[in-house]
Amino acid sequence: MNTNAPHRDDLDPATAALAALFAAHRSLFAVIDRELRAACGVSLAEADVLATISRGPDGRQRMADIAGHMSVSKSGVTQIVGRLVAAGLAARESCATDRRLVYAAITTAGRDVLAKGAPVLAASASEHIASRLPDTDLGQLTQALRTIAGTSPPQASQRPGQAP
Repeated sequence: MNTNAPHRDDLDPATAALAALFAAHRSLFAVIDRELRAACGVSLAEADVLATISRGPDGRQRMADIAGHMSVSKSGVTQIVGRLVAAGLAARESCATDRRLVYAAITTAGRDVLAKGAPVLAASASEHIASRLPDTDLGQLTQALRTIAGTSPPQASQRPGQAP
């Protein structure tokens, strides 16, 4: 599949949108990753795992749940968590009632990195997204991406098969 063709005229609208989404993801991921590494010493993937862990009860999540939330393999999460543990940003914890379960818990240092990274992400969002779109387009993009991701229902007037 060619994901480098967001402007080809022969693509149907959905395929063109997918290609454009891939191109935007590659571009944004690379620049935000560089900015986070420079400011905080963590990659975007590591920051994403830390944020996922921090949203769990008591700042901890089961490894399998992290993988599920992020749509990443368990082995991929294990590798990232291993780097975070080595850096002192997270800890592995066993479950007291079921030794098969392993949790990742954010440490104080991990929370500090997230706090340090928040303004970096805000500046990236402003510079690389908001500055390129009018507010109305930004709102529509946000709603569309949430709908695609399944994190919010489509608005009644935007549901496929319904009249506007």
